[in-house]
Amino acid sequence: MIDADVKPSQASPPALDAADALTAVVNSATAVARAELRLAAAEARAWLTRIGLGLFLLWLSLSLIQVFVLLLALSPVLSQDHRWPLLGLMLLLSLVPTVSVSWLAIRELKRLKELGNGTDAHHQPN
Repeated sequence: MIDADVKPSQASPPALDAADALTAVVNSATAVARAELRLAAAEARAWLTRIGLGLFLLWLSLSLIQVFVLLLALSPVLSQDHRWPLLGLMLLLSLVPTVSVSWLAIRELKRLKELGNGTDAHHQPN
């Protein structure tokens, strides 16, 4: 039965409130979706920057290894004109940046691998 105290004019404000609430929910969901897209873009940009740095360091370390191997291969030829301590210093000077850049490249690539393993854990079902 219909309550005698309820009038038709009182029934319309809850419908307007529901429409306003629905609009607020849709606006909030849209704002959250935009924020998620910005976050995903920022994470992708950071990941691409790190992978680029890792690959550059890897390329540089391989180039420096080639220089060191070339100097090592030429050291018997150079030993005829120069003293061995001078050749040892030359090889050491080429080995130090090679080892340093190789270590940085390996460290950066390991950090990327750990970062990738950390994000895979969130996507795997339990």
